[in-house]
Amino acid sequence: MVAMAFAILAEIPDLTREQYELVVRKVNESGSPAGALFHAGGPIEGGYRVVEVWETREAADAFHGSALMADASSASPPPKIIMTWPIYGIDDGSGWQPTP
Repeated sequence: MVAMAFAILAEIPDLTREQYELVVRKVNESGSPAGALFHAGGPIEGGYRVVEVWETREAADAFHGSALMADASSASPPPKIIMTWPIYGIDDGSGWQPTP
């Protein structure tokens, strides 16, 4: 089976902007995590919603199971995964490209 890009939609109840920014800064201190293609987060009623796109599901799983993520997110409530799905193409502003 060919590995393909993978997306995650998560909500983090009761997360504040300050907590979100703290986690994002901590996670990205040494640059974007390995395999990360896209991250966006913003407030929703009662917390934050986050969308992530990874090179592969394995890259997402490795990051979310990492000590870095555990340490960074210790200051925030745990996320609730709403959905995941395979990604067949990405437009990063330079035009649509199929994912590997």
